Amino acid sequence: MHLTQVVWAAALALLPGGVDAHYRYSKLLVNGQNSRDWEFIRENSNFIMPTKQLIQPSDDFRCNSGSFANAGKTNVRRVNPGDTLGFQLWNGGTIIHPGPSTIHMSKAPGDVRQYRGDGDWFKVHEEIICRNVQGPNGKLDDRDWCTWDQATISFKLPADTPPGQYLVRVEHIAIHGAQSGDTEFYFTCAQVEVTGNGQGRPGPLVKIPSNDVYDRNDPALRFWIYGVPANSYKYTSIGKHSVWRGGNGGGAAPPATSPPSNGGGGNGGTVALWGQCGGKDYTGPTRCAEGTCKVTNEWYSQCVR
Repeated sequence: MHLTQVVWAAALALLPGGVDAHYRYSKLLVNGQNSRDWEFIRENSNFIMPTKQLIQPSDDFRCNSGSFANAGKTNVRRVNPGDTLGFQLWNGGTIIHPGPSTIHMSKAPGDVRQYRGDGDWFKVHEEIICRNVQGPNGKLDDRDWCTWDQATISFKLPADTPPGQYLVRVEHIAIHGAQSGDTEFYFTCAQVEVTGNGQGRPGPLVKIPSNDVYDRNDPALRFWIYGVPANSYKYTSIGKHSVWRGGNGGGAAPPATSPPSNGGGGNGGTVALWGQCGGKDYTGPTRCAEGTCKVTNEWYSQCVR
């Protein structure tokens, strides 16, 4: 462990209850059985620091910086279709940042330990809003997010997942600074081998990084969360692609569409209250169906009362 990591580890050890301001997933769970740290997950050189590449993502956006250097010494976990796969945070911490989470998979053309993740990916899980806590005066509360104060995230591997070796990318997206494009991504990749003879067709398929995954103007990831009504975050999917739950999911991402809360696409549409209505490189509608379009910064404007 580098000196910087030692210092961070010592600081985290002093945090009450294992609460982490920054974090990373280091353990893979299969049907509730836990692994050792980095046994099946590629350790990265970013340690617990977030990646802030929403505006201009690089190849490090796949499995995090420095992770491929550890791919060869990371084991491959055999799993069966129908198993429950999960991820647990390093150091026994929990997530104390507001925002959604996703899990993606990418089939390697051969040995996953030699795979950089430059092929196709498909989404198998996402968690967004689970509760309606309503903070003071009925406002959106940090505890509304599914992952708030959680140490693990898991999903059930579809029964017809095709056999082969895969990267499984878990990610939490912290949006407490998202209105300025300062969205924080925390992610790692596990290496697994799926057994069986599944004949499903995962999809929609996307590249990571690409605008098919996350657009710099995606209002779900540029949303101003403070002081807004509890039900104002209406986005039910993160990114333009849906979750594959088995069967024939198709082989390509669907055409880009404005989220439901935008009230229509293109400059001729309108934006619902609390939605994005402007900002640098923004190409969506700019007219508010309710309220006025208020500039927050050069990257983000929002319809407010």
